Amino acid sequence: MENKIYFLGNSKDFILAKKLYEQVSDDLEVKLSVAVLESGYNLDTKYDAIACEFSQKPEVLSEKVYTYSVGQSNADICGFNFQKREFSRSVDLFSSSFMGRVNIPVNSEFTEKSVIYCVSGFVAAGVSLPQILKVINSKIS
Repeated sequence: MENKIYFLGNSKDFILAKKLYEQVSDDLEVKLSVAVLESGYNLDTKYDAIACEFSQKPEVLSEKVYTYSVGQSNADICGFNFQKREFSRSVDLFSSSFMGRVNIPVNSEFTEKSVIYCVSGFVAAGVSLPQILKVINSKIS
């Protein structure tokens, strides 16, 4: 299996997360095959790592499981403090060792949740959160 991030879900936010991944992936090195799961999605393939919603308990087909959440601070990646301003929206992202913000222009198609899903995949792939946020902010802000 190729070392890349697979977004396994059909919601608008998952489709946008995949699009964001494609937009920033050339600037971030992915060393693992990672599945980012939408709630309720069942795996049928083994991946090096999985990123899933904090409340989800997937049938583990990976040794490494990372969790994401909106507002649940014990997840590996937590999105909170959603703000709207005149020209942008933002979401703060928190991991055990770092906190940073992604600014999303008001006219951008990307959503706060799509950013959280995309970031979770990169974290599960071993990319540092500061590096991820720097690249995403440079590409969409």
